[in-house]
Amino acid sequence: MYTQPLVVLPTFAIGRGILRDFERMAAPLGSRFSVVGGNRAMKAGLPLLGAASLTLLDALPFGGECTDSAVSRLCARLSGNRPDFLVGMGGGKAIDTAKMVAHALHLPLLSIPTLISNCAPITALSVVYREDGPFDRFEFFPGPPALTLIDLDLAVTAPWEYLRAGMGDALAKYPESTFSARNDRLGETMDHMSLMGVTLSSTCWEPILRFGEAAIREFREGRPGTALDIVARSIILSAGLVSLLAHDSYNCALAHSICYGLQLIPRVEKEFLHGDLVAYGALVQLVLDGQMDQASRLRRFLQSIGTPTSLRQMGLCLDRPALEASLYAAVTAPDMEHLPYTVTAEMIFAAMTLVESDSL
Repeated sequence: MYTQPLVVLPTFAIGRGILRDFERMAAPLGSRFSVVGGNRAMKAGLPLLGAASLTLLDALPFGGECTDSAVSRLCARLSGNRPDFLVGMGGGKAIDTAKMVAHALHLPLLSIPTLISNCAPITALSVVYREDGPFDRFEFFPGPPALTLIDLDLAVTAPWEYLRAGMGDALAKYPESTFSARNDRLGETMDHMSLMGVTLSSTCWEPILRFGEAAIREFREGRPGTALDIVARSIILSAGLVSLLAHDSYNCALAHSICYGLQLIPRVEKEFLHGDLVAYGALVQLVLDGQMDQASRLRRFLQSIGTPTSLRQMGLCLDRPALEASLYAAVTAPDMEHLPYTVTAEMIFAAMTLVESDSL
C-alpha cells in the first residue's frame, strides 16, 4: 500500500495590524515566551505585541546567520528559562534560526516575519550556512511553525529592497518546480501532494508579474494596499505551501543552485540579497531550457524593479576560469539531483553568455 508522507499545513493570519491580536492568537501556545530575532526586527516588532497577560522572558539576537553555532548558543541561553513557546521575529535567516532552536528545545514556534522576503515563516525547513558564510545544508522538521502572523504595517518599515528580493525568490518557484517535475507525470501518480504543490507554484509567478511594481510603490509609500497584500501572499504563503506540499525534489532547481554558486564569491555574497541572485538564476535556467519568451518577460519585469539581470550589473565578468568554482558548486548542488535532463557547467555558462548578450 502506498503511504503518503504526513503533511502539516500552516496556521497563519495576514493583513494590516495583525499583531494587535497577538495576545489572543498566541495564548493557546502558553503564557511565557521568549523571542529570537534580528535586532532591528525586534526593535520594530516587540512594541507591537502588547501582551499584557503573557510574559516575555527574554529577547535574544540570533546572530546574523543561521549556523549551528548560533543555534547552540541560543539553546544554551534559553534552556534555563523554560518558555512555553518561542517567537521567531525578523527575516528568513532569523526565522530559520528560531525554527532550529525551537525544534532542539521541543518548543512550539510562532513566526513573525518583519520582511516580505521569502517563505521561511511557514515552511518546515531551515537553510543552514557554514560558519565562514556559504550554504551548508537544509535542515528538515516534522511541520511548519505552529502559527505565523504577517503584519503588513510592520513589514513596510523594512528596507524595500527586501521586498524586491522576495519577489525574485518566489518567482523562481514556478520555473523550478515545473522544470524539476517535468518527466514525472504527477497527474498519473499517487503523489497527489506534489501535484498540488507544483500546480500551486503558478501563483508565485503571475500575481507577482502583474502586481509587483504596484506593490513596491505601496511599500515605499508606507501604505499597504491590495497589490502588496497579493504579492505578500505569493511570496510567503504560495511559495511556502509549494515547499510543504511538493516533494523536496520539486522545490528547487537551477535558479537556487546558481545563487548558491555565486555566493561563493565573497563580494557577491556580501553585496547581493539571496532573492536577487535567485532571480538571476531563474533567468539563466529559462534560457538554458529554451523558454525564451518566459525569459524575456521575466527580464523585463526584473529590470522594472531594479533587480540585476546580468553578471555585468553585479560587477562580475563573464570569464569561465573566474566562474569555475561557482559553476562547479551549481552543478553539484543538491537542488540539481532531480532534473528532466543532465545539466552541465558548459550548459550553464552558455546560458549565462546568452543572458549577458542582452538579446532576449
